[in-house]
Parts: sequence; C-alpha cells; structure tokens
Amino acid sequence: MQRNLVGKVVCITGASRGLGRAIAEAFDAAGARLIIASRSQGALDELARTLTDAIVVQTDVRDAQDLDRLVSAAVGEFGRLDIMVNNAGLAVYGPVESTSVEAVNQMIDTNLKGVIFGSQAAFRIMKEQRQGHIINISSIAGKMHLKNEAVYNASKWGVNGFSGTLALEAAHFGVKVTTLCPGGIATPFWKEMEFYPFPDHLDPQRDFLDPAVVAQAVVDVAKMPKNSVALEMVLQPMIP
Repeated sequence: MQRNLVGKVVCITGASRGLGRAIAEAFDAAGARLIIASRSQGALDELARTLTDAIVVQTDVRDAQDLDRLVSAAVGEFGRLDIMVNNAGLAVYGPVESTSVEAVNQMIDTNLKGVIFGSQAAFRIMKEQRQGHIINISSIAGKMHLKNEAVYNASKWGVNGFSGTLALEAAHFGVKVTTLCPGGIATPFWKEMEFYPFPDHLDPQRDFLDPAVVAQAVVDVAKMPKNSVALEMVLQPMIP
C-alpha cells in the first residue's frame, strides 16, 4: 500500500520556479506541510500564498550554513523533517574550451555541492529520527555523455555517485535515498539559454516532459511503502 503523505514535512530547494515549484504544488495537493526554499524571496512568497501549509526560507544552496539553517527552520516549525528534495540546479551549455571559470563554479557549487550540503543537513536530522527520505534531483545528463554539456554532465554524474553511496550509509538508519534522473523538462529555463545544445527540430515546450508529470513522479516515489525504496528513477520524454 502507498504511504499517506498528509501532514508529512517536506523541504524543497529551488522551489520558486520550474520543476521545484511543480514539486511543491504536487506535495501540497497530497496534503504535506512544506518548507520552500530558493534565493528568490519574492517568488517564494508568491508561491506560499497559493499553498495550504508552507513556510518560506530564503536559501542559497551553495552555502552549507544556509542549508543547516533551512533544515533547522523545518524542525523548529514542524518538529521533524520527513522528506528532503534537493532540487536546486542550473546549467550553462557550450564547448569545453569556452566554458568560463564562473560557469564551472556555478554548476559545481549549485548542482553538486548544493545536493551534498542539503543531504548532509537533512541526514543529520533523519538519522536521529531513524526515518526520512532524501530525494536528489539529478538528470539524464548524469547517465550520458552529451556534447556541449561537459561540466553540467560532471555535476550530475557527481550527484548520482554521491547519492548512491549515501543510500548505502543511510539505509542502516532507516533513511531512504532516491536519485531522480529526468530528461528535458518544459520550463522557462530553455528560453533563457545563451547557447542551445539541442537540434533545431526539438521544441522544449512541445517535446520535453511536463514539469507536473515529473513532480508527480517525485510524490509517487515518496509514497512507496516504508520497507521499499526506489534508489533511482529515469524519466524520458517520448520523442519520435
């Protein structure tokens, strides 16, 4: 039987837009209590007004202390933390030789270090609780080699490697770890890209995954029975 998520305490990073917002909305529909986090205070406040039971914590996932503060806020408000979704991420595409130092640092600090720091903060609490679920949003780019995505690939391969090892360590304490690897998702992200890495015949709004579908997959993973865990899930759009 699926677990009931009503009243479960769920923390989501990168929640102000795109997939993170969709994940927050999906958990809200399932009856969870939410802690939504991102660097954008205004967007978080706007989202919180549409949710049933949510608190806002402005957070920069590149800062380990910020993530400790985020998790502490969840426990302080709700008394525990049941599910941590490390979703915040970004991508800068282009050839290896022209990827700037700034872009390298942005992707490694946000995509990889942010997941590590968020997982550490959540695991410290969940280990004491002897229960909890850490869901790390990776990418199909963490399982493939894609041209013009070398550093993004590296950050997401790192997420997959870290999450797999964390799952081994966390299981002893009753804590689940899942890595979700979606393909392209139809969010405003693609409209902001200076370098478009895909063939011209691909239209993200038409051909990529609906963020609501990916968000529902996250909720479904969280609903799995206590004695089972989806260690990894890969979602791909059906492109002819």
